[in-house]
Amino acid sequence: MTSRARLVPALLAALLLAPACDSSKKVLTPEEAAAKLQTDLERADTLVRNDKLGEAETIYQRVLEHDDPGNAQALAGMGRVRFDEKKYAEAEQYLIEAVTKKGDDATLYYTIGQVQQLAGEPAKAAQSYGKAYELSPDDSNYGLAYGRMLKDTEQFAEAETVLREVSKLDPKAQFVFTELGDALRGQEKLDESLRTYMKAQTTYPSNKEAFAGAALVYEAQGDNRHALDQWSTYIRMDCCSDFSKKVAQMKVESLEVDHGDDEVVLEDE
Repeated sequence: MTSRARLVPALLAALLLAPACDSSKKVLTPEEAAAKLQTDLERADTLVRNDKLGEAETIYQRVLEHDDPGNAQALAGMGRVRFDEKKYAEAEQYLIEAVTKKGDDATLYYTIGQVQQLAGEPAKAAQSYGKAYELSPDDSNYGLAYGRMLKDTEQFAEAETVLREVSKLDPKAQFVFTELGDALRGQEKLDESLRTYMKAQTTYPSNKEAFAGAALVYEAQGDNRHALDQWSTYIRMDCCSDFSKKVAQMKVESLEVDHGDDEVVLEDE
């Protein structure tokens, strides 16, 4: 028998065996499939953090459409993708479905609150932040976000309660005393509000909002000289934003007219 003749049966045997071998390699045990799924999801989460949204979305969609429909991590991931794409309605839908599947999760509720806040729904955001803070009361970020949204929806007394808790939990939490000052000013507790703004200025000297808040309190008290000092300091810290141009600088011009030719003494930054 020639070498070519001997080769034909061997090739046929190899072809017959190949599908069986390939097939066996593709079959994963349940444990292996679960491990692969988790690896894929962790890779997608990393891609989101690295702003590679398209690649991450491909993985999440494959999981939801084929591997594990209703997977809470994939739903949360899709919510973050849509959030970063500023598609807030879709993001909220995915995230709410994720928290429904996963159960109470402070991080998910906080992210839902961020979506709702950016979508211009502060009342809904306050509820979501409040749930996150309830589930994780030691997290000052959750408490600060909750207190801020309560303040923004003019629930000033409730905001004061939450922000006082946060200030005790984390006195160094940035903006906590400014937000508390706003909540107190909203209730016309002017003296206490002013003391809180001053504490904010001491704790975070770069926090320009604390100077604007103090200026508004001084104006409400009729102390225009100190109001002018505070507004002027604000402008030195922020010369060119819309608020500085349309509010702070106009305030200074108005207060300078009220003072006539009086010398203006500006406070140190």
